[in-house]
Amino acid sequence: MGSRMVPGIVIVLLGLFVVLVPAVIFPTCETQIETAAGGTVPMRCFWSGRAEIGIGALIAASGLLMLAFRPALVRAGIAVATALLGVLGILIPTVLIGGCESPMMDCNTTTFPAVIVANSLIVVVCVITALVLARSDRRLQVQAQQQATTNVTLDERGATHIEH
Repeated sequence: MGSRMVPGIVIVLLGLFVVLVPAVIFPTCETQIETAAGGTVPMRCFWSGRAEIGIGALIAASGLLMLAFRPALVRAGIAVATALLGVLGILIPTVLIGGCESPMMDCNTTTFPAVIVANSLIVVVCVITALVLARSDRRLQVQAQQQATTNVTLDERGATHIEH
């Protein structure tokens, strides 16, 4: 396994973890809220969990794309987009949707901390990956430019001449 594949595999695994946390590992609350009309609706943490499942699936798919594409700048772009998905994954339970009001509920004690840590790791891995890939692409461009400016010619006797 080449070093090119490591970030993609790590991102796929972290994305799958984000999917599994609210669904299987630390499920969100199953409690329903009774409405004024007499019906019931799921609590906010249920919807946060569902959003995290979708975000985790997109993150895992992004990791697969990183494995599928070879150009460094394409993989760097995927890493940046995946980092933004990780930020969204952090914002869902903390700002955008939230969870139960009680800090002692399962969603606040296990589900959301696990999801926040996983998404934070995704952001860190993706930012580092994007920076490394962008730097390596720049290095390759400089080498290609240097090779393009070097002319190798043969004179009438067959001797090699290198011009810079």
